[in-house]
Amino acid sequence: MATVVRLGVQAVDGECIPVPNLEIGCRYKYVRRPSTWSLECTNGDGLVWFHGEHQEPPVEVDLFVGDQFCDTFPVEDGTIVVLEL
Repeated sequence: MATVVRLGVQAVDGECIPVPNLEIGCRYKYVRRPSTWSLECTNGDGLVWFHGEHQEPPVEVDLFVGDQFCDTFPVEDGTIVVLEL
């Protein structure tokens, strides 16, 4: 049975101003399966939502800006992660 997960990413600069049109990479990591990737661009408010079905619940997510690794976060449906750039 598939698991549906929605993960939001809010990109802000050092003054907490939203960063629009930024490519965010999301690598979901699982216990028994290979990782999966998704790429999206932030909207005018610096926000992007990743959502989809997963064959196994993801346990962590690695976030990237372009090809630069940012950090690893636990995954819970509906979470919004703030990335300060």
